[in-house]
Amino acid sequence: MSAELILPREEYLDSCVKASEELHDLRVKTFGLYDPDTMDVDRWKKTIFEFYETMRKGLNLPKDYVPASTFWLVESGEFVGIGNLRHRLTNALLRFGGHIGYAVRPTKWNRGYGTLLLKLLLKEAACLDIEEVLLTCDKTNAASAAVMRKNGGVFIDAFEDVIEGKPRTTCRYKIAVKQFLGLGDPK
Repeated sequence: MSAELILPREEYLDSCVKASEELHDLRVKTFGLYDPDTMDVDRWKKTIFEFYETMRKGLNLPKDYVPASTFWLVESGEFVGIGNLRHRLTNALLRFGGHIGYAVRPTKWNRGYGTLLLKLLLKEAACLDIEEVLLTCDKTNAASAAVMRKNGGVFIDAFEDVIEGKPRTTCRYKIAVKQFLGLGDPK
């Protein structure tokens, strides 16, 4: 696998839109990607890089948002997945969302890309001196839970909550970043 984690670039934009549509067709919502139901694709293409930079720098963020870096996983000229790394947590993110959110386009599922994507995002977390990341997933999302465990994820707990108006059981995992990456024990 020759996939690499990059800062989003225009050369992958059309492939990213196709991936967004694949996810949309399966009703998978992913922060930072094009949503055909709520966005004009041309406007999205013109504004997305500025949005990512604003989020990374933490400028003029909406209430309850935190600075976050967005990365794309690409391979052979094609967008494979997206990862969002939140630089810190709020009380809400402690319950749902955590430090890292990620998604792989459906045509690339079950090929190890999710595991690779999370591992590369953990390296970025280490660069931000985040010693332990918190990750969450729906109880029914066995694939995401497996990706977390493959990357050193330790189950913390599960609880019932209402997310976007719907009851949901959220599972929380933690990963000791430096320990998992072999960079020594956390401070």
